[in-house]
Amino acid sequence: MKLILIRHGETEENANHIVGGLDDSKLNKKGIEQAKKAGKELKEKYKIDMIFCSPLKRCVETLENILDEYPFEGQIFMSKLIEERDFGEYIGMEDVLVDWDDINKINKINREMGVESLPELEKRINLFLEDLKLEDENSTVLVVSHDWAIRMMISKITGKDLDEIRVDNAAINEFEIDYSK
Repeated sequence: MKLILIRHGETEENANHIVGGLDDSKLNKKGIEQAKKAGKELKEKYKIDMIFCSPLKRCVETLENILDEYPFEGQIFMSKLIEERDFGEYIGMEDVLVDWDDINKINKINREMGVESLPELEKRINLFLEDLKLEDENSTVLVVSHDWAIRMMISKITGKDLDEIRVDNAAINEFEIDYSK
């Protein structure tokens, strides 16, 4: 299976280094341009068979702009499994004010702040990747999702540590997955 992972286009929160999480922000002008550019590149390089998209507005809007450039007749599925990590009460804060090492720990404070733990995120992503095993192994699947969700997918696929993975807005990340192994 060819798996294409695309993070949503840029939002004002991204541009201003604000923690987004499950907020329902929309793309800024640059984000719309990024998504359209990705759509053109996808049209030139791939025959996509199926699309999965996070239901959060910035991903839906990214997909709409991709589809403006890449008319698609196949199935599109919205999946909460690939939503962004929930950062609870940290949503809306400047990211420099967040202790990212601390937020990734499993502790009482993070639970009380409503932060989704990395094991909880990993569980969602594992469920999504397991569901993909049910699809045709010769298919090309596009996933439009978020930074942390995509980084977790890439980590699961490649074995790389989350800290080693960078996912730019609207960048195309392609992987060949052999589920027969």
